[in-house]
Amino acid sequence: MKRTISIILLALISLGASAQTEKKKGFQGYDGGMMLHMGYLHGNIGTIGYQAKGITKGIGGAIRFHFGEHFRFGTEGYTSGMEQLDNGSYIDTFWAGLMGDFFWEVGRFMPYAGLTVGGGSMTSFLMMEGDKGDWHPEEKTIFNKTGFVAINPYIGCDYIVSKAFHLTLKLDFLQGLSRQDLYLPTGPRLYLGFIFFH
Repeated sequence: MKRTISIILLALISLGASAQTEKKKGFQGYDGGMMLHMGYLHGNIGTIGYQAKGITKGIGGAIRFHFGEHFRFGTEGYTSGMEQLDNGSYIDTFWAGLMGDFFWEVGRFMPYAGLTVGGGSMTSFLMMEGDKGDWHPEEKTIFNKTGFVAINPYIGCDYIVSKAFHLTLKLDFLQGLSRQDLYLPTGPRLYLGFIFFH
């Protein structure tokens, strides 16, 4: 796992270094903002024989520093919740990390593609039987919290409203690595947000 993380971090650093060979060099400003997301995730929790699936939604944000004409490097973090079993059960995921991406301006559009590497945690609370409103102890309840290394490739596109303000649409696919048993539901998340440029 350490080798994989090292390779990914070296790739991000080399991408940043390659940006310095462009005609327009050095720090060129920064951008940041907030994004809401929604997606459909699924995954099998093998140890309890449970198939987790459903709509997830959440919020987060990012800040990125621009180097050269096409490269950005920064950080982002999000929280995402997925309700289960219609009784108050849930699977919540939090992750944050360092990100790097390439972007291009085409008229009023700014497509981009990149990768985030960091860490996160998944918290699962599953009440297999019982009533969330009866104040009785529930015996068949499972709680688990697992940390993981987050690897999150993404693509997206900004709509340039003005030089200082963009609307963004992004699609990602979060993956996790852990020494523990990790049953991270996976699937695409679609993000919609607003970004301020400086």
